[in-house]
Amino acid sequence: MSTPSETTANLVRRGICHVLPDEVSLDDGIIPARFAAQRVMDPSVLRAHLFETIDPELAQRIAPGDIVIAGKHFACGKPRLQGFIAMAALDLSIICTSMPYKMLRRAVARAIPVITGAPTPHGMADPGDEIEMDFSTGVLRNFTRGVDLTIPAMPPVLSTIVSTGGTQAALEDWLARHPEQA
Repeated sequence: MSTPSETTANLVRRGICHVLPDEVSLDDGIIPARFAAQRVMDPSVLRAHLFETIDPELAQRIAPGDIVIAGKHFACGKPRLQGFIAMAALDLSIICTSMPYKMLRRAVARAIPVITGAPTPHGMADPGDEIEMDFSTGVLRNFTRGVDLTIPAMPPVLSTIVSTGGTQAALEDWLARHPEQA
């Protein structure tokens, strides 16, 4: 199991910010629906199409470790896995105003740090800003603007699962510590 300092370090992310609008759906905005219909699960295929209906060049600009800031209802629509597979493969993090609970569960299951309840994304950063987010404390540092903001932190119960590596890793960790339950 991770030590408290390892857990905290795992929840501090620094990268380039990509600001998305409200109502980014899994079917139309994150990954085109044709990949779900074809049951594509290969992260290398899915990464190339991430957010292409919002911005066709965005997938080429996103680098591993970047941070997505979105508005209301991020990842709305049908609870498909393909978008989360692509985001997890790029080690992306998400800060949004709101997200359906089923989608939040899918993100946490894939060890994607997520903060919901953030104020309007357009007030925190512009696309291309370099930011650092401490998901355990809610402190967002915008290095491009030279400002710090505090937003609601990721709940500890979820941050523990994310820092452990997702739900499967958290279960394996728990079973290793409780062999009588295996």
